[in-house]
Amino acid sequence: ILNGAECEPYITADDMAMRERADQIISGLQVMAWILRPHRCVIAIEDNKPEAIAAMEKAAEGTQTEIRVIPTKYPSGGEKQLIQIVTGLEVPHGGIPADIGIMCQNVGTAIAVARAVHQGEPLVSRITTLTGEALTNPGNAEALIGTPIHYLLEQAGLDESRLNRLVLGGPMMGYTLESPEVPVIKTTNCVIAATASELPAPDPEQPCIRCGMCAEVCPMELLPQQLFWYSRAQEFDKAEHLNLFDCIECGACSYVCPSSIPLVQYY
Repeated sequence: ILNGAECEPYITADDMAMRERADQIISGLQVMAWILRPHRCVIAIEDNKPEAIAAMEKAAEGTQTEIRVIPTKYPSGGEKQLIQIVTGLEVPHGGIPADIGIMCQNVGTAIAVARAVHQGEPLVSRITTLTGEALTNPGNAEALIGTPIHYLLEQAGLDESRLNRLVLGGPMMGYTLESPEVPVIKTTNCVIAATASELPAPDPEQPCIRCGMCAEVCPMELLPQQLFWYSRAQEFDKAEHLNLFDCIECGACSYVCPSSIPLVQYY
């Protein structure tokens, strides 16, 4: 399975890669398929990316690759969630996709494979989304690994007077950057230069009212409330017993919590 879901808001790096480099993605997938000899090759794309879907369908013509359009629902871009959507199979607790005969890779990885095998080019760059209301020229840039974040922000027209917070990654799973002097690395898929109104500070934490909304939204079917009690009490063995390590830190529980408890930070 090639993951082209990219379900977090703001991030469009994979979307643009599929629109503009569909042929390279198919080429990289064919290299992987030649090595692995799978029964099926599927590229999963969310239905809010019509241009990417059209480009990938055109590139996949004449190959045995299936383009599977899936509903836009966070966090379907997570590896285990995507596998369940596409195949109906669940990756066992503590296991990996290969245990059930599945290999899941990102579309960016397929591009890197095609470049490495066909052009002999190492992985020296990645596509990064530069977005947020503090930028006058947001977009996607192919940045060399090691490029300082502040240089990319300058190219995107950063208005420092409006900047309130820099986030590396998406609004759900990303984290605040204390300084823009950090480099682009292999996993830098997005930088958000947010204004105060765009990503406001969270409300103060209130006591848990045991509403259970966190458990309803958890994609891993964990018990966030119990994990929160154990994490706060530093009873980590009990938290581990409730499968804390299955948490993918998607932030869905924190997002819906009416008491504004930063659950993921506790985990």
